[in-house]
Amino acid sequence: MSTSMPDTSPTDHRPPQTPGPDHLRPSWLLCLTVLLACFAATASGWGLTRLATDEPLPNPAGFSALTNPFATTDEGPENARGTIRAAADLVDAATHFHITFTLSDGGAVPVGAAAVMGSTIPVSLMAPAVGHGHAVYDDGAEPAFEHYVDAAGGEEVYRYEMDGQYMMTSETALPGLLVLEPPSAADRYLCSRAFASARLREVLNTSTDLEFAGWEQERTAWPGRKAGHAAYRYTGTFTAMRADFDDGTNTLRAVEDAEFELWIDPRGYPRRFDYSSPDGHSERYEYHGFGMP
Repeated sequence: MSTSMPDTSPTDHRPPQTPGPDHLRPSWLLCLTVLLACFAATASGWGLTRLATDEPLPNPAGFSALTNPFATTDEGPENARGTIRAAADLVDAATHFHITFTLSDGGAVPVGAAAVMGSTIPVSLMAPAVGHGHAVYDDGAEPAFEHYVDAAGGEEVYRYEMDGQYMMTSETALPGLLVLEPPSAADRYLCSRAFASARLREVLNTSTDLEFAGWEQERTAWPGRKAGHAAYRYTGTFTAMRADFDDGTNTLRAVEDAEFELWIDPRGYPRRFDYSSPDGHSERYEYHGFGMP
């Protein structure tokens, strides 16, 4: 940090120059430009700008940039279970978030994404991806939650939560928007904001070998996102709930002994979650644009 020093230079006794019109014009233009820029930034909404650029957010309650960011857990980030529980709670408390994901078979990831992955889960560039999509939540929007997946076979499915009601539609399998009443367990899993913390909760509930694996740079594969974040990595096996869409119906099935890697940044937010099942199916989730109340 630099320290300001008093100005000891000789006083300039030359008379000040009175600016004429030509001197005034650049100043007025500059002021006008700044005012218009400020107005445009305010009108566009800082929330939307932050979501689009993944700009860092202020530290949430309980965290301090000057102290241990894992102060809400015992033993700091080495306490894997406490850290993941705190991360899941942060996700559930967020006012908005954006998750992108890819689904692959044969232990594969999409060509192009694999080049920047850096995951320890084995990958093969020859096996194709079976889908990709996103999940978006904004507590000030209607619908508040949207879950979209585009399967490799051409099936596109949209799922929504609006005013506590679950809905979905598909261009090929459903005639219009279907209201899911009463909702099944799979409907609640895929159509609500709880989807965002579901993988973390599954690890907490089923993993017996969860462990802290150290500090490293998480690398982002999703196009258009930042290259990554410095983060803590956690590994182990767990029982994953494999979600699917079968003949117009949401489905869930438990997949045991799935291997996972999870990256959590210094502020306590999840940034990436990879898992691979014994049959070669793999999924990657990348977490962006969290907002806190």
